Order: sequence, then structure tokens, then C-alpha cells
Amino acid sequence: MPRSLVLGNGNVLVTFDNHLQLRDMYYPFVGQEDHTGYDNVHRVGFWVNGQFLWLDDPSWRITIDYEEGTLVGNGYAENYRLGIAVTFHDFVSLTEDIFFRSLEITNLSGEEKEVRVFFHHDFHIYGEKSKDTALYEPDLNSILHYRGRRYFLVGGQWGSGEQSNQYTMGEKALLFGHEGEGMGMDEYTVGKSKYHEKEGTFRDAEDGTLQKNPIDQGSVDSTVRFSIHISPGKTKQLFLWIAFGKTYQSVLKKNEHIREVGAERIRNHVRGYWREWLATFSGDISSLPSSVQHLFQKSLLILRTQIDNRGAILAANDSDVMATNRDNYSYMWPRDASLCAMTLAKVGFEEPCRNFFQFCEEIITPEGYFLHKYNPDGSLGSSWHPKIVNGEKRLPIQEDESALVLVALDQYFSSFHSLEVIQRFFPTLILPLGNWLQSYVDPSFSLPLPSYDLWEQSWATSSYTASCVYAGLLAAARLSEATGHQQSADSFRESATCLQTSIANHLFSSEQNRFLRSIEIRDGVITKKDDGIDSSLVFLWKMGVFAPDDPRIQSTMKVIHETLTIPGNIGGLARFARDPYQFDHQLSYERYTGNPWIITTLWEAEYRIKMAKTKDDLAEAEKTLLWATERASSAGMLPEQVHPETGEHLFVSPLTWSHATFIDTVLAFAEKAKKLKK
Repeated sequence: MPRSLVLGNGNVLVTFDNHLQLRDMYYPFVGQEDHTGYDNVHRVGFWVNGQFLWLDDPSWRITIDYEEGTLVGNGYAENYRLGIAVTFHDFVSLTEDIFFRSLEITNLSGEEKEVRVFFHHDFHIYGEKSKDTALYEPDLNSILHYRGRRYFLVGGQWGSGEQSNQYTMGEKALLFGHEGEGMGMDEYTVGKSKYHEKEGTFRDAEDGTLQKNPIDQGSVDSTVRFSIHISPGKTKQLFLWIAFGKTYQSVLKKNEHIREVGAERIRNHVRGYWREWLATFSGDISSLPSSVQHLFQKSLLILRTQIDNRGAILAANDSDVMATNRDNYSYMWPRDASLCAMTLAKVGFEEPCRNFFQFCEEIITPEGYFLHKYNPDGSLGSSWHPKIVNGEKRLPIQEDESALVLVALDQYFSSFHSLEVIQRFFPTLILPLGNWLQSYVDPSFSLPLPSYDLWEQSWATSSYTASCVYAGLLAAARLSEATGHQQSADSFRESATCLQTSIANHLFSSEQNRFLRSIEIRDGVITKKDDGIDSSLVFLWKMGVFAPDDPRIQSTMKVIHETLTIPGNIGGLARFARDPYQFDHQLSYERYTGNPWIITTLWEAEYRIKMAKTKDDLAEAEKTLLWATERASSAGMLPEQVHPETGEHLFVSPLTWSHATFIDTVLAFAEKAKKLKK
């Protein structure tokens, strides 16, 4: 199930489903150690005057969004069977690793309601379901889950006012009571879950009471209850929090921090910070429709949630893909991360870019290249790239992933002009990567040796990879020159020029008047030409190998549009012809050549922007940006791809790369609109 909301602070990342239920809790790295586990949920339930419903009951009417300009969730759940409405404001503290849920519960009926709120937590600490302990902490009136160096303290408190707008939660407003209406949790229980016949303690909640079992170990969960009476038409506020830590004392200190500061003050700080953070972007995108501007802001915020404070930029953090894939997207692919770092640099966010390059310093191989993908802590990620095929050894890489780090460094320098930072990275990244790109070449054609293509399927010399290597070599030349290393600069630039000529000579088909997807070279002879239509050919102009108006590029883009455009109401552009990935095989390839992807569709819009000569020429690109906006969820989540008939989000959502590409396209549109206005 695609995620409906994502919140985080660079150490903690939490995600929600479309029932406003918690689905993922990552700590202490974004994207690593999901303490919920895949295909699992932390439930919220309501008992009202004898009736009980979990939030995933279909009788709830739920809408999900963010508070404008913030990473504070703004969810609304209404249920006329229970006669209540609940506004959820969810957020993660920026100064402490604490997740908060604020519930404003309104009595919609004409009679007093006794409301009991239940929070069920089913932790899979370290991503596993064993050897955990859950216990009740009587001095804190809280529940503690722990194993090893991971501690999670669950606490909560009712607010002090009849209506939420009549009070402010200050230093003393959260009175840490024990049992009793209007104070903290009044019932709790812990027990076994997903163990033999035991489903979990959430079943204990469904009669409105909990057994108060104080401790259990092994495969465990917990449920807590908060009770209150609400007069007709009135609203009461409830805060629930989870403090994350590596030691028992650390979560105690975080709990004390909430006591001293107050949850409402923490929420106000989170709101204010993210609005100031967005203000870092000083560009003018007013030439675009308001819906596009709103998604631009949301995309910046969502992009930030997918970045770990130690530098890893994660592809996606939707654990549900584990159900079919037995792996996930919570990895740092140097390619995706580099392209996202370029976006961050363009909009003025320096620190996450610099952290990313420092991360790259730690993981680069002694030879000067990057491997397939990495975990957020810098360790090597899982891979399907073999080192030997049919008895022949291969270097299990995608060469573009090394080249694009250089391109991102070049964009960083262009945006921030930080010569000292670039000089620091010269011996550790710029020179090793540039030298390696120069060395990984087939001498007979002066083209890159084979590696896996953008889509990680074909082992060949692709136009896409060659384009990235060209841009990487030019970036290395410019950065070398800027730091006073002229000899290296001249050498890298000469290699780039030679490569550009080779791409034109060997990867363009005169017969078909367009570029080839790839070629295979053996013993100095081209043994295979792949003329498949592939959207990744756009990188021939995106990486500056050829100008967008070069006739060879124009003819290639024309074929891409004609072949990969998805017909019907959904529209969009497929990755390549007859793409099987996540395709609904009940559909016909004759009608739909694949699923529309957000990034590929936006690439075509970028091309239209590049080619625009008048304001009217931008109309189609604007339509595509509106198309992407329509594909987003109510809270602004952009997926990897959508179903060609229903528009349903497919596979992971949000995909970091989709949001970065949307931002890039908006920036390109605004810049071109400004030029054409003059």
C-alpha cells in the first residue's frame, strides 16, 4: 500500500497508510531498521458509548494532507456511527527523536460521549519479531519496548481545555497523572503477538477494556487506553508520543523534555522550522498554476524526509514492497542520490548536499568507483549484479552511478561557489572518479566498457551511460580547473571530447535516424546493436552531449513520444517499449506498452521547455506538470509509476526521484517563462 504521509527529522522517519495508521518507523537511520516490519501496522481504535471501531473500518471518512508549508500531518477522520470526528496533527520533533500524534476529538452528536482511545503498537525491533521486551513503567505511566540498543517509550496525555482553541500547552500544561479521566493513560496491557494462535493485544481492546498485564517478552506488542467524557459539540485534545533512544536513560530524558517544554510548544517549533526551511528557496515559480506551486513545496519537504542526517539520500521507504519483492527501496543508489543532490543544490539546500558527498567519500572503492547500492549506514546494500556470467567475469556496476556524483559536485559548486569544499573533495572524489572514468574505456571505440544500464537490466555500452560519463568527465575538468589542477582538467576535457565524437559515430543509427539504446562490443567489433525505444535516451541532451535542437536529438525524441506515450485518460510516458515491470498482464501491450512513470513523463516536459521559443510553446509542458500534480495523492505523494487505466499508484510511493524530477521540471519551466517574458 503506497504511503499517504511521511514525517521525519533525518534520524527518525515514520510513514502512514491511507487509514492514518502508522506503517513504518525507522531509527536511528532513515531507511534502515524499520521497527514495524513489512506488512504490519500500529492500530488506532475508538470505543464510544459501547461501540468500537479501528481506524481501518470502512465506515470512517478520512482525508489526509500536511499543514501547509510544514512537515506536520493534517488528517481528518469522521464517523457518524460513533458520532465523533478526529483531527490528527502528526509530527516529529527536530531537537529530540520523538514522534507525536495530536488528536482533537469532537463530539458530533447532541448527547455526551464517553470516548476511549486505544493505541496499539506492534514493534519489530531491529526489523525482527523476537527477543523483545514490553513492560509498563508505573513511575512514568508509560509503556517501554526495548531490545539491545533500541528503546521506545510510549506515553500520552489529555489536554487541559474543553476546546482545543481555548488553551495553550505550556511548561506545566501536561500534568503527568496516572489513572483517571483527563490525565494520562488509564489502562494498558502487553502480551504476545503473532505467536502461535495469539494475534496480539489489540484484540483485548475491542471490548473497551484492557487486562493490565505489566510485562511480556519474545514476540510482543502493547495497547494503551485514554478515556474521557466529551459534551455535545465540544472538542478534547489528546497527545500520544513515542520517544526513540539507544539507552534507557536517553528515552527517560526525552520524556522529561516533553514534561518541561510541552507538546504544543514542540509542535509550534516544528511548524515554524519547516516554514523557514522552505523560505530558503528564493526562486520565483509564480508563472505556474497554484496547484503546481503547492506540490512543488510539498515535494521539497517530502524529499527532505527521505534523507538521512549522515548523508544517505534514500530511493524510497515503503516497506510494503517486501511482500512481493522480499527487499525494498531503502537504499542509497549513487545515481538516484546524485540526481536528487543536484536538485537540492539548485534550490539552495547546501547541507544535505555536502553530507551526501561526505558519505560518498566513505564508500568509494580504492579503484575510484561506486558499487550498486548502499545501506544508510554506508555498508554495502543487496545486489542482483553478478560478477560472472557464462564463465566470463564482470565488474558488477552501473558506471553512471560514479559519473553522476561528479555531475552533482559540479552543480553544487555552481550553486554555492564553495571553493574550499570542492578543494577538500578533489583528492577523495574528483580525481579518483575522473581517473577511473578515463580508464574504464574500450580502446577500439573510445566508448565506456559495458556496465548495467539505467534500468539495471542490460549489460552493454548504452547511450545513457555514455552520456553520463561524458558529463562526469566535463564536470571533473571544470572542478579540476577551479581548484588549480590544470593538467587534470585538460586531460579530462580531452577525454570528454573524444567520447562525444565516439557517441556520435557509434551510437547513432543513420538508417533509423535516431540513437541506439546500446551496443555490444567484443574483440574490437560491434557484435550487437539494440535499437529499442528507451526513454533514457533523453540523457543525450540532459547531460549536454548534444543540444536539444540537434536534428539527431529531435528525431530520437519524436520516436520516443510516438512509441512510449500511453493512450487514454491517464496518459504519461512508459520507460521503454513492452516494459514488464509491475505491468498488469491482463492488459495488452498492443494498447499499453508499459506503465506511465512520473520521471519519464516529466523528462519529455523538460524537453518541451528546452525547445520552447514562445510562451505558447510552454503550454504542453504546463499540462504535463498539471498531469503530475493530478497523479499525486491528497498529501502530495508521487509514486514511481501508475496504472495505465486507473491511475492507481504502483509499487513505491513516495519515490524520492519522482519528487526531485518534479522540482527540476518546475524550475526549468519558471526559468524559461522568465526568459520568454523579457
